[in-house]
Amino acid sequence: MRIAVCSLIVLAGLATAANAQTLTPKTSFGVNGWRAPGVALTGDAPGAVSGSTYLALGTGNNERGLAYNPVTDNLILVTRNGAINATASPFRILNGTTGVDSGGLQFDSNLFNTGTFQYNQVGISDSGEIYIANMSANIRSATSPFRVYKFANESSAPALHYSQPTTGWSSTGGTVRLGDSFDVIGSGANTRILAGFNGVQGYLAINGSTSPTGQIYSSTTAPLPPAGSLPISGAAAGQYRLGLTFGATANDVLAKVAQTNGTLTRSTIGPSGATTLANGGTLTAGGESPMDFAVIGGVPYLATVDANNSRVYMYDMTNPAAPVSLFTFGVRNPGIVPVDPLTGNTVANSNATGSVKFGRISSNGGIFTADLYVLNSNNGIQAFTFSIPTPGAAALLGLGGLAAFRRRR
Repeated sequence: MRIAVCSLIVLAGLATAANAQTLTPKTSFGVNGWRAPGVALTGDAPGAVSGSTYLALGTGNNERGLAYNPVTDNLILVTRNGAINATASPFRILNGTTGVDSGGLQFDSNLFNTGTFQYNQVGISDSGEIYIANMSANIRSATSPFRVYKFANESSAPALHYSQPTTGWSSTGGTVRLGDSFDVIGSGANTRILAGFNGVQGYLAINGSTSPTGQIYSSTTAPLPPAGSLPISGAAAGQYRLGLTFGATANDVLAKVAQTNGTLTRSTIGPSGATTLANGGTLTAGGESPMDFAVIGGVPYLATVDANNSRVYMYDMTNPAAPVSLFTFGVRNPGIVPVDPLTGNTVANSNATGSVKFGRISSNGGIFTADLYVLNSNNGIQAFTFSIPTPGAAALLGLGGLAAFRRRR
């Protein structure tokens, strides 16, 4: 009986160890999982390279938007580096496996011509439609409307998808900034786009892939939002302005701004308004902001990056009010050399901008894997493989480990 009990204890321990998730560099991407700022790769499209310098990733706060295309397995990177506009499109197509730049989306300077930043963020629907947003520092200005542009696919010409009216806001209060945070979910008629406000509460939701309609969720009184806006309860101004992602559904929203604590904001969208939940949960570091959400093997996960040091955190969101960090100190590509070795901080990203995106999710032999791409502005793109053994696979690994242990004896 003792032998049986001991065997079960050993088996349970091995299964537990085997069930541990891992987050490791996707070594096929860039150089050992990191596409460093300014470093050209063999095979990069000529228009994106000057000498040995890659123009679409730099340290000038020009790259903030990155998205994954589930149809092509490519990434779309948005750059505002003026040097690239003379020779190539600012919307770069990167191979999701290698990180190599294969070219750009079609670009029309006469179309992308409004906003403080004429293009800034990008999101992609489940069916591969690409949406690129500008950024307006004040959408109440007639000369700076917030706009979203659409590409039907990576080969198509762009078209104006949605333009937010600049009228309707009351004359009191300050500026209303829109376009720093951006996410897309669904496809076709069920497509929903979300962009977070700064200066006022809440966010703008844009619904539908054709004849889209916009819906503002804000309870700010100065300035008072336009007629037809719906309220959002419990939200402070600017809570949704930086890190923002849809949760499990198009009605679930998660967000965080870089600050001195790790408070996560969660809200739900309903037919008569949105509600910010009282207990949003707490993340690890104040600098976490860019984020993405995915359900992998039936378990919900949230990935974030700390803008201060490029460390990537992964959370089990089974209980969304109490996120569980899987990697205590975060994970960072070992090739990144901190600018400040004492703090571990990387190239300064004082705006706390960037993008985190889950890529391809697959299952093989009972082990789920998901690609993860992390753009921390001014620090290039990190690519990781997130692996999650299923309980059944863990038990088999445990049995294998026990059998090996017995053979060694």
